[in-house]
Amino acid sequence: MARTPSAMKYHRQSEKRRLDNRARKSTIRTFTKKALAAADSGDVDAAAKYQKVVQGLVDRAAKGSTLHKNTAARRKARLAKRINAAKASQGSA
Repeated sequence: MARTPSAMKYHRQSEKRRLDNRARKSTIRTFTKKALAAADSGDVDAAAKYQKVVQGLVDRAAKGSTLHKNTAARRKARLAKRINAAKASQGSA
């Protein structure tokens, strides 16, 4: 455990950052699941709405140090790919 005052402060700060990052990533996962569920059920409009929300959340997480920029790009690309596939299958059906 930290003994010096500066080490204790650093520990408090890192714990606060960890909890903030955890909450931010949880929100991203929740909205990603909602977008994928909407796309799988055929509700493309709702999926597109959730996709826009997810992209904003992911970009903000990558702006800080919560997510790496390449991770953010990969998550957005994979989500877009799934939603576009759902749109295409809905259009052909």
